Amino acid sequence: MVRIAYVHRCLLLIFFVHVFARGSRQRQAAPGVVQGDLGSGLTLQCNVASGRRWPRRVLWQKDGRGLGSGLSWTLHEPRGALVSTALLESDAGDYSCGLDDGRAWPSTRLVIRTPPARLSNLTVHPSTVVATVRWHVSQDGGYPISHFSLAYQPAHQSPVANGSLRGPPLPVHISPAARQFFVYHLQPGTAYVFRMWASNRLGPGEPSTVYASTASPRGASSERRLLTGEGGEDLSTAAWVLCLVTGTLLVLSCVSCLLTSRRQDAPEPLVVPREQDESQAPHVVANPGFEVDLEESYLLDHTDCNDNNRRAVRTNNNSVVHPALV
Repeated sequence: MVRIAYVHRCLLLIFFVHVFARGSRQRQAAPGVVQGDLGSGLTLQCNVASGRRWPRRVLWQKDGRGLGSGLSWTLHEPRGALVSTALLESDAGDYSCGLDDGRAWPSTRLVIRTPPARLSNLTVHPSTVVATVRWHVSQDGGYPISHFSLAYQPAHQSPVANGSLRGPPLPVHISPAARQFFVYHLQPGTAYVFRMWASNRLGPGEPSTVYASTASPRGASSERRLLTGEGGEDLSTAAWVLCLVTGTLLVLSCVSCLLTSRRQDAPEPLVVPREQDESQAPHVVANPGFEVDLEESYLLDHTDCNDNNRRAVRTNNNSVVHPALV
């Protein structure tokens, strides 16, 4: 019994291996994503075997539908390969192949690499002689951008210059990492046309065009006409603000001069010294021993009979020795 069960398991394993190998021989799956350059050649293989002696018809679908018009494909029998000698942008999509018995096969996505798409949000902000150009990149076409190109010229430029035909201006090459560029040495008060595009290894993309005009310089005569209203021009908001600020400064200057002159003409106030507080004044206490004796002063001024005219000698603060009459 054990030997019979072992043989049964071996037969089941051989059957599953045979079915898997037969399915692998009937179809070979294509890669998930295939890339091709615009205008180049490409072949999509299906490699389907019917498993019978007579071949079956190979069918192709693009995006779930049959191959329609506007594609560059040519079906080659008997293996049913799709061949293109020059790919178009419309060839991009999801492709699937199979036999006419209705069995579906895994799809293959075809990606067409192209030059960069047109730049988006291209803007030009001009001043008098300088313009700032800004832009964004929407699609690089499948390859890294190598550089940007910018060409500009006056919009109403005459084709004849110095008796010879004037050719198109040479474009300026800009770094692929830049998203802003400054254009210098423009003519004031002139309308310009700006054309810009991106390039990769497949070539330049479609250019974007913008028209912009530089500002005109204002001279003294134009400013005077603007302020006086000559020539039918109205006084702008900036002129009103300038007049208001100037008038305010003049009024403040006049008021400051008037106050300064009045301060200089006013008499200086008399400074009256304040009497010192008696409580804060120092008190000098006289020594009674050194009080001036009027009698002694008189005797010193008038000589007595003994010709004594010296000051009395004090032995201490309480006794005085007077010269005696001899």
